[in-house]
Amino acid sequence: MRLLRLAAFVLLCSATHLSSQSAPTTFLTTAGKDTFCFEQYSRKGNVVSGTWVVMHSPGVFVHDYTITLSNDGLPTHYTMKYTTPGDPNPPQLDSVDVVYGRDSATIVFILKDSSVTHRVAMRDAFPLLGQSFVGVELALLRLRRMHIDSANVTLHPPTQPSSPITIAPTRFVGSDTAVLGPIRMHVSGDARILELHNGALDMRRVAPIDVHALTDGFVKKFAARRVALAAAAAARVEVALTEAQLDRFVGDYKVGAVTATITRDGDHLAFALQQGQQQQPPFKLLASSSTEFFVRKPDLVITFETDANGAVTSLTIGVGDTRQRLPRVKPPSE
Repeated sequence: MRLLRLAAFVLLCSATHLSSQSAPTTFLTTAGKDTFCFEQYSRKGNVVSGTWVVMHSPGVFVHDYTITLSNDGLPTHYTMKYTTPGDPNPPQLDSVDVVYGRDSATIVFILKDSSVTHRVAMRDAFPLLGQSFVGVELALLRLRRMHIDSANVTLHPPTQPSSPITIAPTRFVGSDTAVLGPIRMHVSGDARILELHNGALDMRRVAPIDVHALTDGFVKKFAARRVALAAAAAARVEVALTEAQLDRFVGDYKVGAVTATITRDGDHLAFALQQGQQQQPPFKLLASSSTEFFVRKPDLVITFETDANGAVTSLTIGVGDTRQRLPRVKPPSE
């Protein structure tokens, strides 16, 4: 997206004038063409506090976190407050609290009106949430301080307790490179991450920024687009389709580790999304045309594509300005 690429460029150019040895750590990340993230954290004693912000038009997603470390550099406590400024419908999730024990972690999801607790087996783990790299850097800094050139680093997504824990082989190559799993990073002598490139993911270290001002700027910039999308969603009208019309869409659609399953439930379709081992609850789809369906909450649109013979070949998931196309998985008999 042009706005996000321009913002990343402007931020990178302006931030280079602010560098300081005592400054907080700041990462700037772009993921593909339409996602722009920044993260800034500081450390005082054994407490790390920071903010990771994701801009994905028209949404701004803010994660304020605190990580408490033991004297040997391992996390003992992680908290994250989640907000979506500018969104008229606040998220159901308020915050996440993780307490790390010797061989497990207790994860508490604090929702708007309840809480859910999970206990997950893990040992010596560091949090890895989306494009937040604080956990990876803390792990590298710990290895370098302990003069360990290679080891397995345990990483876990604190908001996805059902997802597998990642055990990433990690090693230092010389004084300026670290390799964690498939990702190769340029690092400083004390193992601070300077930059990394992995497919569509591009991250680099920059000088400190005004997190609140930049976040507010994106909220204001996206406001008009958010209003337009809300109006379009409110204007959608459900139409009735026959069972035969619905049945042609039933099946699996897949790209990478993401699978969308379409089933028929009476006179409607149901849509369920699975990423890896994590299965989302199904949503009831409402038809707005013979090939387009929608969900009101959360607001998303499912569009099916067909070939010249009318056979369904793929579906596209639309959320705001984001589009993800998933080709149809053909049955074994085809």
